[in-house]
Amino acid sequence: MEKVIPAVERLKREEGEILLVTHHNPDGDGIGSMLALYRFLKKKGKNVRMAMKDDTPHIYDFLPDVDKIEKLPINHQFSLAVILDAAGMYRADAPVYAKEHLRIDHHIGGVFESINDYVDPYAASTTVVVGRILKAWDEECIDKEIATCLYTGLLTDTGSFKHNNVNEEAFEFAKYLTSKGVDPSRVASMVFERNRPAVIHLLNRVLGTLQMDYEGRMASLVVRREFLQSTGALEEDTEGFVNFARSIEGVEVAFIMIQKEDLKTWRVSLRGKGRINVQIIAKKFGGGGHRDAAGCRIEGDEDTVRNKLIQTIKEEIQKQTGEKITV
Repeated sequence: MEKVIPAVERLKREEGEILLVTHHNPDGDGIGSMLALYRFLKKKGKNVRMAMKDDTPHIYDFLPDVDKIEKLPINHQFSLAVILDAAGMYRADAPVYAKEHLRIDHHIGGVFESINDYVDPYAASTTVVVGRILKAWDEECIDKEIATCLYTGLLTDTGSFKHNNVNEEAFEFAKYLTSKGVDPSRVASMVFERNRPAVIHLLNRVLGTLQMDYEGRMASLVVRREFLQSTGALEEDTEGFVNFARSIEGVEVAFIMIQKEDLKTWRVSLRGKGRINVQIIAKKFGGGGHRDAAGCRIEGDEDTVRNKLIQTIKEEIQKQTGEKITV
C-alpha cells in the first residue's frame, strides 16, 4: 500500500484560491520550493498565486515563473495559504489572509499550522519534501523546469552538498532531477558565478571586519549599512558571505551580522561545521534553522550585539564539547 501524504490529499481537494508564500529574505530553497509547487499546481488546474515580502535575489532570476511572484501583503482572502521553507506563517513577515494555512518545511520545531502540515527535519532541503509531494501525486508532471527549481533549492541549502544535512536521499534526489533534464553545471553557474562588481567591492569591505575569537574557534563578519550605500550593493548580495568566515581552518562557529535599515536591528546568520549545533544558539535569540546553518535577529548597537553572540557561542561550545575555554 502506498503511503498517504496528508498535504497531497489536502492540495488535491482544494478548489478555491491557493496562495504560496515563503519566508522573508528568501533563499534558494524557499524560492525553489515555491516555484516548483506553483508550476505543478498550475499543471493540475489549480487556481494558485505566489507572493513574498522581499524581492527575488537576482541570482535566482533565471528560474521559471519567477516573474509571477507577487509582493506581500495581498489584500485578498485566499481559501488556502501554504508557507514553504519556514517555521510558520509568521516568517512571511507580512500579513497573509487565508481561511486555512498549511506548512511544508524541513526545519526543526516551529508552528503547527494544520493537521496536514508536512515537516521533515531530516530532509536535506524543503525542495526534497516538495519533491516527495509531487512524486506521490503525479510524477509525470515533473518537467525540466520544475526539476530545475527543486535542484536549485537542494544545491543551495546543502551548501553545494557540503553541509551535514546531506544524506543518501539528497544524492538520490539530485540524480533523479538530472534524469528530468536538470543541468547541474548551469544551475551552479547561474547561482554562484554572476556577481556584480558592486558585490565584490562589498565583500572587500566586509572581509575587512573579520575578527577571530577563542583560540580561532570563532570567526565573525559585519555588514554595516554604510557598506551597502557606498558600494551600491544590496542586502541580498550578502548571501554566502558568512561562508568565508566558516571556511577558515580551525573555526567551529562563524557568524555574520547584517545591519537593517532601522540601524538598530541586525540579521545574524550562523554557520557550523558539524561539531557545534548553531540552531541552538539561534534559538536563544528567537531564531532557528539547522545544525550547521541558522539565523536570528537581534536589536542593539554593533558592539553589544556582537558581544552577546560571542558570549552565547562560547557557552555553547563549552556545553556541547565539555571543554573549558579560557581565552
